[in-house]
Amino acid sequence: MNDEPVLGPLWNIGCKTPDVGAEIQFLERLGGRLRLHETLPGLAGPIEYAILELGGTRILLTPSPVFESGLGYDLRPGLTHAVFEVEDHDAAIREISTAGARPLTEPRSIEAGFGRRRVAFFQSPGGLVFEALKIDEARI
Repeated sequence: MNDEPVLGPLWNIGCKTPDVGAEIQFLERLGGRLRLHETLPGLAGPIEYAILELGGTRILLTPSPVFESGLGYDLRPGLTHAVFEVEDHDAAIREISTAGARPLTEPRSIEAGFGRRRVAFFQSPGGLVFEALKIDEARI
């Protein structure tokens, strides 16, 4: 076993919400700071999301988590997943799979207002949904 952790620092937590704008307003009243709010074209239609900072962490809000179809069931509103930074995306994906996690999406490169990054979503044997994230260019 490697002494270096596969997953690095927590980058954000994800939240499914039916009304991104209303959730932004709520979290801003609690001290949240909006970093980004945009709508992107997606495979199944536009994807709205926002990233806020609150209490020393980032929160990603969206009505449609991109990995949801890979679960085989609909997520309820609320916390959905954790996102961890990784140093070597390909090596992390191999180690995560070898450890027994089920892939929810294919690894892919994405670009949006937050910058360029490589992502892959997994579910642990016990049900934890998480993302392995390699930031190639940070804009927030």
